[in-house]
Amino acid sequence: MAAPVKLRIILGENDSQRLTLQDEIPETIGELVQHIKRQCWVEDYFRLQFMDAEFGNEFTNLTSLSEIQDKSTLKLVFDSAATASALPGGSPPPPYSIPATSWSGNDSSLSSGSLCDTDILSSPESTPSRSSGWPVVFVVPRFPYDCQLQLDKANAEFKESGTLLDPDVRLKTAIIDSLAEEIVQYKVYPSDSEFEEVAKALVSSHPCLKEPGSATGYGGWKVTLKYKLANYRRKLQRLGCPEVELNSLTNKPADKCSPAYGVKKPRRAEVNYCPTYPSGESAETLEKIRETLLLEVKKMMEKTFAHRRQEVIRDAPLIADFKTKWPALFCVRELTAEFKRITTVSLLPKLLSELDVLSSNLMKVFSKKGGGQGRKIKSIMIPITQV
Repeated sequence: MAAPVKLRIILGENDSQRLTLQDEIPETIGELVQHIKRQCWVEDYFRLQFMDAEFGNEFTNLTSLSEIQDKSTLKLVFDSAATASALPGGSPPPPYSIPATSWSGNDSSLSSGSLCDTDILSSPESTPSRSSGWPVVFVVPRFPYDCQLQLDKANAEFKESGTLLDPDVRLKTAIIDSLAEEIVQYKVYPSDSEFEEVAKALVSSHPCLKEPGSATGYGGWKVTLKYKLANYRRKLQRLGCPEVELNSLTNKPADKCSPAYGVKKPRRAEVNYCPTYPSGESAETLEKIRETLLLEVKKMMEKTFAHRRQEVIRDAPLIADFKTKWPALFCVRELTAEFKRITTVSLLPKLLSELDVLSSNLMKVFSKKGGGQGRKIKSIMIPITQV
């Protein structure tokens, strides 16, 4: 029997996982993707890249499984479902793409899945405002044409004689404005380290802009960028940007009306933290759409009940595959409805009644628990025993 094959799967920044293949590397990329899907719980569209030793361990798109072996490193590059389905010629997504099944509705009963495994609810108007998170390597944008000419000339002089450029107000303003516009494509509230990345990338791309006497050569640029982003956020707030507007003083308690109090910022993995409503939509119109979707989900799940049950009994599909095919079933509302369709009994009353029957025995088991957990359980059970 062949020894298990182990692969390192990079899911994102500071996020990797070991993938174990019991027999050997699959024959096709599609089969490998299925293993990644099951073991790493990945559901979004992605393509695979491998660490190419011939090019300094840079990642290259994986087109043949002959490129990988035991203990190779693979990287998942995620693409949006809309992008993957809009390939040239209307062709379907490539075999190494996995359809996204995440539901972004506000109702808690639908928080675990989307309506179905198709894109019938997708539309250009519903696309998020940002397509990617903060880049691993920040790329300095091209500046206005005249500014770029001035920088190119200064960079050439720096390379020849080491002469640094002392930018005038107009040039410095153009540089900062361009960087600020590029930054807000990813984040409105960058961290200190991200400001430093941008400043460092600026002087790396344009060494003539290094600051004499500075320990890093870009400390002043970093501070200027921070002030610029603060002013830029005030401009966005006046324009009604929800990501900034929710931190305005009018949305804070009267007794704690301070700009620094309770500032809401996106977490590390959040890209579209507080997106703007689609054009022509409002909270009221989208709430009506949500209510309509809930009604349609209920109708569809009721109508497809027979097909779903026969599939379970006849084919016995894997849970992961079944969840991908019927994601709406795994929300609280539809789970209780499915239980009643099968048993004709309501789930919650049945659960509570059976729990009442077993309560005395469960309390005896809990009372015998020792150690730290036992003391914690007993403190929780004190109000119950006193009733």
